[in-house]
Amino acid sequence: MYIFINGKQKRVRRPPTIDGMDVDEFIRNNADPLWLHQNEMWELIEVEEKPEGVRPDVCDDVPF
Repeated sequence: MYIFINGKQKRVRRPPTIDGMDVDEFIRNNADPLWLHQNEMWELIEVEEKPEGVRPDVCDDVPF
């Protein structure tokens, strides 16, 4: 965007947006966990809670 200061045209940079939203807010609202992991944004991944009433040995996070 350009504005006039003292009769001269100056460029004013605006922060980048996507559909009027800040880029970080857009990523938080629309990114899936796989994309967040691939781009090393682990702090934005929401961890699911273990359901109540289930034995702890049944609900362990074992990869195999």
